[in-house]
Amino acid sequence: MTKRRIYALSGNSTFALEARKQLIELLLRQDKAIQQLFIQNADELAAEIRKYEVSGNAYQLNEVIDKLLQQQASKLEEGLTLILLDGLQASIEAGIHQSKQATLRVLNRAGIDWKPMERSFLRQHTKAVEAMETRTIKGLNLSDRIWGQSRKTRDAIGSVVREAIATGEHPYRVAEMLEQYVRNGAGSLVSDYPNMIERLEGNIPMNLSYESLRLARTEMAAAFGEATRQAAELNPSNKGIQWSLSNAGVACDKCIGIAGHNEGKGEGVYSLETLPEYPAHPNCLCDLSEVTEGVEDFVDRLIEWMANPLEHQDIERWYQTVYKTEDI
Repeated sequence: MTKRRIYALSGNSTFALEARKQLIELLLRQDKAIQQLFIQNADELAAEIRKYEVSGNAYQLNEVIDKLLQQQASKLEEGLTLILLDGLQASIEAGIHQSKQATLRVLNRAGIDWKPMERSFLRQHTKAVEAMETRTIKGLNLSDRIWGQSRKTRDAIGSVVREAIATGEHPYRVAEMLEQYVRNGAGSLVSDYPNMIERLEGNIPMNLSYESLRLARTEMAAAFGEATRQAAELNPSNKGIQWSLSNAGVACDKCIGIAGHNEGKGEGVYSLETLPEYPAHPNCLCDLSEVTEGVEDFVDRLIEWMANPLEHQDIERWYQTVYKTEDI
């Protein structure tokens, strides 16, 4: 047996950076898509309200507003669902990226057929999507949480519109007020409608889309974390997962504690079984990256294992329980 040094815990930094970049780009695209969805939704409602401006019939508008609000809430729910389900696919792909690329690379360099593992990672992608769609928070799955956000939006918009109607605002002004609120927040209405905003204080969110944006960011981060952990189970060179603070320079005490914890593998490095729930909180900016055995050392061990499977029992276990199950 070739004498070798103790394994160095070193991540595949290029793949880890690529995965992080994929996640950040997804979050930025998703934020923009959700904000645009809210604006479009409000504009459609405002267009319906303006149909009553010719007669100035606020009473008639009040009679149909519930139906209009419900229609737009259903459209918003549908739009949010599409955005989040598309996002789950992308965030899980990002979470799998590092482990998948690292595994395929070492197998290729050792001359081992990597196609079974490519199928295995594809299967893991599907499992991760299913896990995220069905996981519950306080008894609510993803569809329930999306439904709740669309209803909250309906209620907030309804409060603004009904209050404006009750104070005698012309339908044109009601529509204008709605568009202003969705684009610029409740604070933008204070100077024009101080009495109305004062009466609604505490009953409407200052930023209408904020909670939906937070929901989406949290779900995407959770999907990334779940996919990172699941994919690491397939990587034969895995030594753990490292929890790192964001380079944004902002971190809460909880995240600082998690990133600084050392269970014998290095600061912030956890086994797959002990990895804390990720994200640690909504809008968490921390990063997860897989820690692997050094590439050259592991390729050497794979070659030795092929010559004598008893030489490296950990690789043999991986072969029997992971690789072989996909070698079809």
